[in-house]
Amino acid sequence: MNNINLKQRQFQLIIWIVIIVFYSCNNNRNRVETTGIAFEWEDMTILFPEDVPCYVSGKDTLSELCDEMFRKEFKILLYVDSAGCSDCRLKLIEWQQLIAEAEILYPGKVSFLFYFQPKNMEEMADILSINGFDYPVFIDTGGSIDRLIQFPQPAQVRLSQQPQATLNRCFLLDKDNKVLESGNPTVTPRIWESFKYEIEAGSKADPKIITTVEVEKTVHDFGTVQKGETNAAAFTVTNVGDNPLVISRISVSCGCTNVTWDRQPTVSGNSTTVQTEITLSEVGSFSKTLVVCCYV
Repeated sequence: MNNINLKQRQFQLIIWIVIIVFYSCNNNRNRVETTGIAFEWEDMTILFPEDVPCYVSGKDTLSELCDEMFRKEFKILLYVDSAGCSDCRLKLIEWQQLIAEAEILYPGKVSFLFYFQPKNMEEMADILSINGFDYPVFIDTGGSIDRLIQFPQPAQVRLSQQPQATLNRCFLLDKDNKVLESGNPTVTPRIWESFKYEIEAGSKADPKIITTVEVEKTVHDFGTVQKGETNAAAFTVTNVGDNPLVISRISVSCGCTNVTWDRQPTVSGNSTTVQTEITLSEVGSFSKTLVVCCYV
């Protein structure tokens, strides 16, 4: 009886990896629309306060660098008030990935304007340091930009609209500070795609291949494994082209699959590893797919 039960807990598992590549500046793809109250801000012009200090973790005054950020062709503005200035809510790791991706796809065209209103500057400095976040941020302890823009507050919207209201504290701006799109791309990935569409359409750049990739293997056969156990596999992606490789996202075919990868660009000649873990609760033969979306 024990042998029969053991066989019933075993299953065959195969995982496939699929590489999906995008060309930068692909103006022909359909626009990705954001939804909800985010579009209330379109065509508004954002005013910036003049007395908000600029800060970079571990560095002194950076007035010249910070002034240059306002002169870029496109700007992404994020405001986070004291209630949201926590390590998990700032999503600095995700923002670092977007900054790196934007610099590769649109070098010199996009700046990120982070306006934070921390309760405690020492805690804010610790958060930036722990995350290795060395991009300039504006420490708006007095909430100056909030008074100018008048962001919606949680008490001013219905409970069902509060997530959308949070999205409305992030904007894509043109060179004249007019709002092109609104929404937080670290919360909703489709917003980042919509931001990139606007940047590519506005920059009028021609499509080009950035780099080339090779994948060591595209299929991993786990063989027969036990039900409920966690099974790991790794896929190596090598950048064999001339410019950095950016993996923008990885989608999985079911919720039983967990995927991790290096969010930073992979330079020419180097490799990056996609790590997967799968734990299935059913018995049978399974084939799972990872779709790796990257810019080449």
